[in-house]
Amino acid sequence: MPSRLPVFLLLPALVVSGPVTAAAQTFGLDGDRAALAARPQAEWVRQAQALEQRGDWPGLLAWGQAWGQVEVKNPLAWFVQGRALGEMGRYAEAIAAYRQNVRIAPGDVWARNNLGNAYRDSGRPREAMRAYRAAVEIDPDYIQAWHNLGLTFYQVKGQAGVTQALQRLQATDPALADVWRTLVIEYSITRDVRVAREAVQVLRGLSEAQRARMFGILFDEG
Repeated sequence: MPSRLPVFLLLPALVVSGPVTAAAQTFGLDGDRAALAARPQAEWVRQAQALEQRGDWPGLLAWGQAWGQVEVKNPLAWFVQGRALGEMGRYAEAIAAYRQNVRIAPGDVWARNNLGNAYRDSGRPREAMRAYRAAVEIDPDYIQAWHNLGLTFYQVKGQAGVTQALQRLQATDPALADVWRTLVIEYSITRDVRVAREAVQVLRGLSEAQRARMFGILFDEG
């Protein structure tokens, strides 16, 4: 990876780089139950995408609810509801929808990322960090969740906490400190995906025990 700027120069830049905003993963109502059930999944998806692109959150919620009525075990129906509810500021309901999504599809990192956003926006940042952590442990290449984890870690710990965590990581394993510095600070400032991908490549080269040590330090697990 390229040479790193000192962390005491990067942290102030993170403070002034703009509002701390978690990145939401996008998803990319009439008729009786029989008619709804006959719709192919592609139609449900296309309409959900169209409603999301228009920013019609009440319409998207109604669509997701109708979808959920006929396909209660389809995680996409719950994702759509969570997406709409989050945008409407109904965070408790969004959390419930995303949790149902994750119960059905535990490996759905998009849902775990957006679950983290809902926790964070409802004032529960530690639970948000656990959701983001779960997402990146399932898919280390999911840079958006790394970004959100880093921002929320900064929100909870502050500049002093980030510095302390980096010092502890450096003392334990310099490779861990380098990865975390890149993902939590440099990528949040630069938004240069190449920087994050380089760090993820290093992360993938670490052993499971090394990754566990990193998260143990960051999450104060002893």
